[in-house]
Amino acid sequence: MMNDLMQPSLNLDLKQDASLSDFGGKGFAPVLGAIRELCVGNLRELFIIGDFGFGKTHLAAAIYRDYTQNRNKSAISLSLGDMIDSDEDVGALIGLEMFDLIIIDDLHLVQRSREWQEGLFHLINRVREQNRQMVFLSDSPARELEIGLLDLMTRLALAPTFRLPSNEDIEDRQALLASILRRKNWRLPEQIFEYIVHQGPRNAGDMILVLDKISPLLTHLSRVQVPKKTIDEAKNIIEKETFLLEISEHKMDG
Repeated sequence: MMNDLMQPSLNLDLKQDASLSDFGGKGFAPVLGAIRELCVGNLRELFIIGDFGFGKTHLAAAIYRDYTQNRNKSAISLSLGDMIDSDEDVGALIGLEMFDLIIIDDLHLVQRSREWQEGLFHLINRVREQNRQMVFLSDSPARELEIGLLDLMTRLALAPTFRLPSNEDIEDRQALLASILRRKNWRLPEQIFEYIVHQGPRNAGDMILVLDKISPLLTHLSRVQVPKKTIDEAKNIIEKETFLLEISEHKMDG
């Protein structure tokens, strides 16, 4: 397929284990509603805002997966930051308008390069001419970005804009974790479930990473009673992995 051939040259790193169903909780309802409108063709563009570490990249992968597998359309997802940092030539943006949907993560990093601002500006124009669709994911609204090319900022600002919840709400985190477990067909002991909700990571992607780390401990255990030692080991792993994820996020954010 066309997108399979192009992906390696764009340095993509899609999370295969991502689904829109991972984003449970009422806080995600407006964003998911907008994504549904995009997928059925009622929206041409979508601008999604979220602070670092709150699931933008996982959501980008989930949109890609839903759009290509469930809608039978072509899509490509790329990280603008990865492309700019790796000195990828801006010419890599040429021809992307052949895809039905172009997803651009780390959009805010276009601030670093006037050349990439111009390349993105021309890509948006070509996409509109071809009546294709685009999703932008950024840590700030378009009008707050330090973009020297005003025509680009104007085009980005025209896209319907939605903000991801920070998942500070306990009920949102419970719903998020529960939706991930349903998709994986997993059950957690209540103590571990509550520990992840209160002490674990806040976004779907990191929750999945933590679940994968503790899953060997829980394999073949009785659902009636889980040994305290196992519960304690799982909590230690959750605490350690959450700490490491937070450190990693701070480094990347810096």
